[in-house]
Amino acid sequence: MTNEYLEYYPNKLAKDFKFDKHLKNEKRFQEYCRGKEIPYYKDEGNWGTKLDIGNIPIKEAVKRAFILQEFGVWKEWKNTGKNIFNFSKNLTELLKETNVLDLDISIIKLPYKNFYIDLTSAKIPFEENGSEFIEGAFITDENYDADNGDSFERAIGVDFAGKDYIEKYWKINKNLCWDGDRGFHSMTLFLEKNGDLRTIQDAINFDKKGFVGEATFDERDDNTKIELYLIHKQFVDRTINFIINCLLYLTTKDVDIEKEYPSDLPSYLKTKLNKANTKRKKEIVETEIIKGGFTKIKYVGRKIKSNYISNTPDREISTHWRKGHWRNQKIGENLLESKLIWIIPTIVNKEKGEPKKGHIYEIK
Repeated sequence: MTNEYLEYYPNKLAKDFKFDKHLKNEKRFQEYCRGKEIPYYKDEGNWGTKLDIGNIPIKEAVKRAFILQEFGVWKEWKNTGKNIFNFSKNLTELLKETNVLDLDISIIKLPYKNFYIDLTSAKIPFEENGSEFIEGAFITDENYDADNGDSFERAIGVDFAGKDYIEKYWKINKNLCWDGDRGFHSMTLFLEKNGDLRTIQDAINFDKKGFVGEATFDERDDNTKIELYLIHKQFVDRTINFIINCLLYLTTKDVDIEKEYPSDLPSYLKTKLNKANTKRKKEIVETEIIKGGFTKIKYVGRKIKSNYISNTPDREISTHWRKGHWRNQKIGENLLESKLIWIIPTIVNKEKGEPKKGHIYEIK
């Protein structure tokens, strides 16, 4: 069963805020969201231009700044193929129970420069015990350039998304520097940082420390910055393990992916596609489908089943997860190649009920 195309966050976002229309005049849209540049002068050391959005409520100003950031992420996603991955419920459950933090971060290989992962099956709240759930995440392969134009740092940008996010959390995000800081829902994981970052845990810690940037004109007090840091830290701790496991699974050579058009693909296009009996005719119809705004959804892990083993007769053990992990296995002649292998987590004694959270046995 496939989902309707407009159910996915990037498409809902574009429809609600008319992003395709704003692509025709991005400068005008940017001025609407962040204001026009006006001369600024405070003293001889502080002068130049600043943005003036006019006399609008602070909540509306925060919302517009957020929409502009989402527009930028969405635009990159659109321009790089509009790729959407939908992870199955079984795969999601297993990835949640897999260790990841001590891995070498360089083994992550993204399938595309920019793509979106639907996370609705994961049921991850934006805040602990909250009712607003993350719908998905935009993943971006980012390069940071040196002054001479050379690319010297590579990072993975992760922007979690949800339709109720800004309405619920605008009071938090109003304290961010809107042109520099990201919302607390986003993170940047550097894969290369002058050799200082070795593991995924190193990259996560670096993101936490650098979350609240130093703006040129920064009037925030230290308590506000500390509060923002803690909010972001708690969010990262709750989400990062799972999203990294999603990326690692897409890195593996044995990844289980099925590509299908969404259920709301117009019937006349379905008919044309079914009647296309040559490769060339199919390509023509697929081009028409893309022009109509549709792409295939990449369904991940449909063939994967939850693993479980029964209790041995000589001892009684309560239901629990046996944690999974990743192994970067050396293979090939002289062991010069490597293959990422997922040791899948297992539920022990599932017939006795659901495993209790916190009661976990790990594989080393």
